[in-house]
Amino acid sequence: MLDLKISDRLHTVSLFVRDGAILADIGTDHAYLPIYLALNNKIKLGYASDINLGPIERAKENIKRFKLEEKIFTNVASGLENIENIKPTDIAICGMGGELIAKIIDASSYVRNNKIRLILQPMTCVKELREYLQNGFSTIDENVIFEDGKLYQIICVEYDGCYHELSEVEKEIGPKNLVNKGTFVDKLINSTIVKKRKIADGMKQGGYDIINIEKEISDLEKLL
Repeated sequence: MLDLKISDRLHTVSLFVRDGAILADIGTDHAYLPIYLALNNKIKLGYASDINLGPIERAKENIKRFKLEEKIFTNVASGLENIENIKPTDIAICGMGGELIAKIIDASSYVRNNKIRLILQPMTCVKELREYLQNGFSTIDENVIFEDGKLYQIICVEYDGCYHELSEVEKEIGPKNLVNKGTFVDKLINSTIVKKRKIADGMKQGGYDIINIEKEISDLEKLL
């Protein structure tokens, strides 16, 4: 059998997919995630979905190369449009901005079901995504990966309809990351402190009040 090596980022995403899942990979690009999971017999079925035909054509080529045409199917759609026709149990949305991920989730009623798992890997605006998710989605698990000089956060959530109030630190770092203390959590905390100090310096030069951001920096420093 052909083997597929995937990035640490995608491998970490794959760990949150449940055994026997029907997976929808939104914004699939090369379909590496469902292919990897299918080769390892972790998913029942996979759907590689993207809004653009280019990525879908690449996905089809890879699916054929690994002889997985009967296990992984392609889907051209915008976000979670018509996702109920596929009926996935687990949905991965990776490699997009956090605000776009939030918009994609918000546009779908299908994901408001406690049997559905969302595995999210935002490229930007992680805090904004968590602010959205705290309204109805419970954080099941998280992790932080450092790859190619960048930090990536992976967030696994399920809908419960409850409000989960997060502190400013939890929005930045993640409630489960703060508990799990994975390999790169301290690196994420340090990186966040550096960014906030730059913002605070700019605000101070502009004559703005920096009491709140100084408190956020102090709270982050206490975690190290």
